[in-house]
Amino acid sequence: MCTDERTFRAYARPHTERLFDFEITLKAGDKEVVLGDTKEGTMAVRLNETMRLKHNKMNAGKPTGRIVLSTGVRDDKTWGKRAAWCDYSGLVEGKTVGVAIFDHPQNPAHPTWWHVRDYGLFAANPFGVHDFEKKPAGAGNLVIAPGKSVTFRYRFYLHEGDDVQAKVAERYREYANN
Repeated sequence: MCTDERTFRAYARPHTERLFDFEITLKAGDKEVVLGDTKEGTMAVRLNETMRLKHNKMNAGKPTGRIVLSTGVRDDKTWGKRAAWCDYSGLVEGKTVGVAIFDHPQNPAHPTWWHVRDYGLFAANPFGVHDFEKKPAGAGNLVIAPGKSVTFRYRFYLHEGDDVQAKVAERYREYANN
């Protein structure tokens, strides 16, 4: 049905941060390819249980997680919202650390929707229109015409501190301007 080409880049940075870029180009064969509308996410990670917003046995009843979108929306209000980036931070072994995912401005449906949950699921999702926007089923389908392609680019920024301490907004601007 289609082929893909993937590029993964890891950048040398100061010991307090890590940057990884993931790029994937999907090319349709001789028939169109439909990427279906689903809330389940596309580019995702699962975070350490101690970082959760929600109580569990790993965070001993003291949730430490914090979710922030580039738009300023926070925590349990972030699910299904659109933003250029999302940062999820919390305590791991007594230290505040975080992961941000950046949605590249050239991606389809930028800024993306975020399928980010209080239990540590964290996903950028350009295909959740039906669920996130309460539109008809299939409203978020992406069709790749025969012989054509689509490219998705994301950056993962692993850092110490919360989004402010780690200058997540500044790091996003650097990424978006490249």
